[in-house]
Amino acid sequence: MKEASERIGRNHAYLQQFLERGVPAKLPEDVREALAPLLGLSPDQLKTPGSPAVRELAESSRFFSLPFPNALDKIPVMGIAEGGANGDSLWNGEIVDRVDRPPSLSGAPNGYATYVVGTSMEPRYHPGEMIYVHPGKPVTVGCYVLVQLAPREEGAPPPALIKRLAKRMNTKIVLEQFNPPKTFDIALKDLLTIHKIVGSGE
Repeated sequence: MKEASERIGRNHAYLQQFLERGVPAKLPEDVREALAPLLGLSPDQLKTPGSPAVRELAESSRFFSLPFPNALDKIPVMGIAEGGANGDSLWNGEIVDRVDRPPSLSGAPNGYATYVVGTSMEPRYHPGEMIYVHPGKPVTVGCYVLVQLAPREEGAPPPALIKRLAKRMNTKIVLEQFNPPKTFDIALKDLLTIHKIVGSGE
């Protein structure tokens, strides 16, 4: 269990605490996605704490008898749908593919990739180009970022933007795009996430 915990990017006692003490109450999605291939299961089989697969793990030596493929060499590619005229897209939250982990995401269990939509960041990023995103990296002024905004209406997908962080202020951030050149403000209250882009596939 120690080895499995470390291979999914958690502390060495993570899975033991889950199985023996019920902490956490259920496995987060990113943990299930990383752990399932190690055990020859699907992520859905680990979704429910009382599921047969979880009970079997708690009652058997399966952790110790299975070989551990290098599952963390793959990262998910998250889907973005085509957006509007302002260079924004729509984040659909679905995994559309899995690709080899680049060196820039080594040791980042929550790292992911996505495809650029639109031409607002040309010539830096082009439509269809794959970018790699590291949610754990500090976001500093001048870096390129993937931003998710609060949905425009309840139940709608959040707008997603690939931009350059130009400024940080107490109540807002300023984002820059290249094509056409312009900057615009995003109020912090409208900001869901801001993740650093650490590389691209081309």
